Amino acid sequence: MSIPANIATEIGSLQQQVAEAVPLAQASHATVTALQLNAGNLVNDIQSALTATSTLDTWVPPVDAPSMVIGFDAVVTAAEDQANLSLMRGVVGRVSANLNQLS
Repeated sequence: MSIPANIATEIGSLQQQVAEAVPLAQASHATVTALQLNAGNLVNDIQSALTATSTLDTWVPPVDAPSMVIGFDAVVTAAEDQANLSLMRGVVGRVSANLNQLS
């Protein structure tokens, strides 16, 4: 598992949209609505990535030591990616909540 490319792209896009709309309190209703929808969609995409089956769900330890080390390394990487996605979910959820306060 890794951070899906579409999520990285969506985060960059949302950051750019917010930067272009500053100051947000003076942004048009259409701009604020678009930001809210994009943030909500990003939250859903991150949540879907978090709940998708990953190496953490399917890993079976091999019998020989070298394969076990390689497998364990893959599990650690998947866990780090899962932790990063969880953090992104929290931050983007907060962004979405803050944007919803604008309307």
